Amino acid sequence: MAATVSTRSLTARKKSQKVSETPHARKRLTRLSRSRPRTTRVVRTGRTRRHRYHERFTASSFMDDNFEGDATAGEDPIVRQAAIDALGNMNGTVLAIEPTSGRVLTMVNQKLALSSGAQPCSTIKLSVALAALSEDLITKSTEISLGRRSRMNLTTALAHSNNAYFEALGRRLGFEKVSFYAHQYGLGELAGYNIAGEQMGTYPQEEISYKLGGVGKM
Repeated sequence: MAATVSTRSLTARKKSQKVSETPHARKRLTRLSRSRPRTTRVVRTGRTRRHRYHERFTASSFMDDNFEGDATAGEDPIVRQAAIDALGNMNGTVLAIEPTSGRVLTMVNQKLALSSGAQPCSTIKLSVALAALSEDLITKSTEISLGRRSRMNLTTALAHSNNAYFEALGRRLGFEKVSFYAHQYGLGELAGYNIAGEQMGTYPQEEISYKLGGVGKM
C-alpha cells in the first residue's frame, strides 16, 4: 500500500489532538485487564477441541512524549510531523516507508517500533495472497469454495479480511511455500538498516499440529 503526502508547509498546522481517559474508563479498563485469563483456555465441543488464546494487556492506551529520543537523521520532516500529529498522545508507533525504494521516511516512537516482535495478525494475509498469486494457484478473480453455498475471490477476501479464505489458501500452498513468502515480506527478519535496538522476532520452523488446524491456523 502507498500513501500520498502533501508537501505543503506545516507552519500553520493545527495543534495536535490529545485524548485522555475518563476516570470511569480507567476503572473499566482496569477491571477488564484483571478479568482476562493469563493462560490458554481449552473448550471441548463434541469430538473437536477448540483452543482459544487470550492476551492480557496492561499498558495504558495513552502516553506523553512518545517520540523523545528518536533518531531523526535522514527522515522526511514533513512526513514525520504529519505522523506525530496523527499519533497525538496515543501509546503507539508510526512507521512510514517509501514503497518504491524502501526508504524509511519516518519512525515515530522508535523504542516501541523496534521492541520485541508481535503477532502479525491479518498482515500475514498479504504474504499468503502473494504466495498464491506467484505460484499460479489463483488469480485475483478465482473463486475459492468456503462451504456449501459460500465462494469468494481474492479481491473480496482482502476487502473483508476473510479468515476462512486465507486459511484455505494456506492449506493448499503448504507450510514451506507460506513460510518462504512470509520471509520475503520480512517476517522473522531484520530490516537491514542496522538500526540500534532492532529485534527481528521469530518465525515458526514447522507447522502446528493438524489437530490444531495446521498451516491454515498459524
